[in-house]
Amino acid sequence: MKLFKKTLPVIILVIVLVAASLITGNAFAAMEGIEAHEKYIYPVVRITQGPYGGSGTIIYSKLDTKENWKYSTYILTNHHVIADAIKIEEKWDSDLAKEVKKEKRSIVYVEIFKYRNLSTPVGTLKVEADIVIYNADEDMALIKLRSEDQAKYVAKLMGGGSDSGLDIAYNVMDETVAVGCSLGFPPLPTVGHITRKDFQVDSLPFDMSSSQIIYGNSGGAMFLAETGELIGIPSLLAIVGWGTPITHMGLFIPIERIYDWLEEEHYNFIYDNSKNEKECLELRKKEIDAKKKEKQ
Repeated sequence: MKLFKKTLPVIILVIVLVAASLITGNAFAAMEGIEAHEKYIYPVVRITQGPYGGSGTIIYSKLDTKENWKYSTYILTNHHVIADAIKIEEKWDSDLAKEVKKEKRSIVYVEIFKYRNLSTPVGTLKVEADIVIYNADEDMALIKLRSEDQAKYVAKLMGGGSDSGLDIAYNVMDETVAVGCSLGFPPLPTVGHITRKDFQVDSLPFDMSSSQIIYGNSGGAMFLAETGELIGIPSLLAIVGWGTPITHMGLFIPIERIYDWLEEEHYNFIYDNSKNEKECLELRKKEIDAKKKEKQ
């Protein structure tokens, strides 16, 4: 989990606002029982690479084509969760007679949890995955499972279905549920409210929730409690003093930023049912090939 600092008066003001909201009424998730587990907890996974780890959320698992009956399963996470799996090396190219930079991406591992009696984790299915796209500045990454089986539980995307009719709306005081593998544990849910929207960090917009997020939640999920829809990726924590984290002042990347990034990378088929995976990725490849020719 990344950290950010703000001046003490601003932090105190936000804490007062959060406390006031809790005094007027306790937070209770809108869903209960099996529905809550399937919407909030089961789509969230643990991502590891070497000794490092974080969280991720399964956001897509569909047939790539009807001809081969193989499923494509994609998981959304933060770039800083998988950053150590990406290496940029300079090597001598004898044909070009100069040093060139080459990227190497290591395999990352995704652990999908198994449960007994809804809530008791009894083990994981550990699957290899490839990093398909990432953006360090936006702190987002998308990985694809090497398994060709369909994922049983997939997060419901807010406004998903049609790029021309996205219905994205949530406001301060709307109830939220944050889920992630805090400190390497199986997915842990915490309940809170939207406390701030459009909070700027390094000129990028974040939204804030009082759902407590802890180290390891990075890359996990922020859900709208009422509908169970994914509304963002927990990514940053406020800190004070010598690095004390304020866990109920967590910032998450809002879903609009995620959709804009996916569209730019031609992965918008993930949230737009009118798009086709094969066609989108073919268009992406054409654009990449064209850029390579321009550089030659």
